[in-house]
Amino acid sequence: MPNVTRRQLEGMADLKATLEGLGTEVATKVGVKANRDAAKEFQDHLAQTAPHDAIESKGNRRYGTLRENIKLRRQKAQKQGHIIHIVSIGRAFWGFFQEFGTVNMAARPWMRPAIEAWNDALVDVQLKRLREGIEATVKRLARNRRKG
Repeated sequence: MPNVTRRQLEGMADLKATLEGLGTEVATKVGVKANRDAAKEFQDHLAQTAPHDAIESKGNRRYGTLRENIKLRRQKAQKQGHIIHIVSIGRAFWGFFQEFGTVNMAARPWMRPAIEAWNDALVDVQLKRLREGIEATVKRLARNRRKG
């Protein structure tokens, strides 16, 4: 897949150990929510910054604007312990033309600057949601132990 941006959090040994201590199922649930929340915020930001010109095709079939086509989906990871959410431009093929240019058109990047501007913010959202999820799970487990 061309032009994919990947983020890998490193130096998180304590956080990783805490997640592993919660068990695989709970850690996965917390991780998926944290990753999805960060991807959703990025999708919203990308929709705000994307060009909004509509494209008409033959037969008057309307694809919609680039902003309307920005989609978020989860992809099945090929490696255990990986969580993948993809923010794409959906059917808006012309977004690639604007981003990278063509023989007849100069590039007008909009996605790369958005990724660069939000890179640190995405990590912060993920870390915040991971911590919140861990704290909520620990509180819930402590409550259940007191009751039982």
